[in-house]
Amino acid sequence: MHHAAIVISATIIAAAPAAADTDALIDRYYKALNMNEVFEILHDEGVASAIEMAQEDEGISLSPAWTSRVESIYAIDKMDAAFRSGLTQSRSIEASEKAIAFFEGDLGSRIVDIELSARRALDDDAIEDAAREKAETMREEDPDRLALYNQFIAVNDLIDSNVTGALNANLAFYQGFGSNPLFGGMDERSMLAQVYGQETEIREGMEDWTMNFSVLAYSILTDEEVEQYIEVSDTQAGRLLNTALFAGFDKVFQLQSFELGRAMAEFMVGDDT
Repeated sequence: MHHAAIVISATIIAAAPAAADTDALIDRYYKALNMNEVFEILHDEGVASAIEMAQEDEGISLSPAWTSRVESIYAIDKMDAAFRSGLTQSRSIEASEKAIAFFEGDLGSRIVDIELSARRALDDDAIEDAAREKAETMREEDPDRLALYNQFIAVNDLIDSNVTGALNANLAFYQGFGSNPLFGGMDERSMLAQVYGQETEIREGMEDWTMNFSVLAYSILTDEEVEQYIEVSDTQAGRLLNTALFAGFDKVFQLQSFELGRAMAEFMVGDDT
């Protein structure tokens, strides 16, 4: 199972609002980062992936029961609860309060919109292939711009953080699958070995995906705007917000993966009532 966290980087501007309680901060993040649409995207991606899995796996039949089950697994209210839990438990959330101001401004708000549009667009294989071809062309024709994208990816730790999140989600899937007594033969050590054997493939896929995303999303920004995004990301509060957001997404993906693994085991043995 491969999960790529939504690419929304932590950013900051100089003016610091007064301290606020965690719930109020989370509400501000939700509004500024348009989390309702983020959850809609993750719901649509998750359901589509689970339906595709049923079509390809002979052990599961694509049925109304399976569709209903995966709709429940990827329900937006569940994502909301898990994400809020992850943010609340993160020690970074209150220390990153300054960061939200950027996304509440004109450039930050525009960046959120283009990132969400790019995320949806990359579901189209043709669009992703075109972004990949553009990245290859830029290596020769516009290496400075490509270097900005690589700098953005590095500053926001998008490769390692997403790879770690994907590995944790994959482990949760095996744990959910193994929670069924009929499939409980794989111990934790074997699960970890299986998961970490996928790391190279996941990392290569993430390196490809993050560059394709950057090329597609940020092509309408000027060099100066990209540089500003990088600059405000590369601050203590920016990094702390990034940490908090990944904590929220990891909570979501691990819960979904565990439930999907458990559902797959149940449907394979016919215990899906």
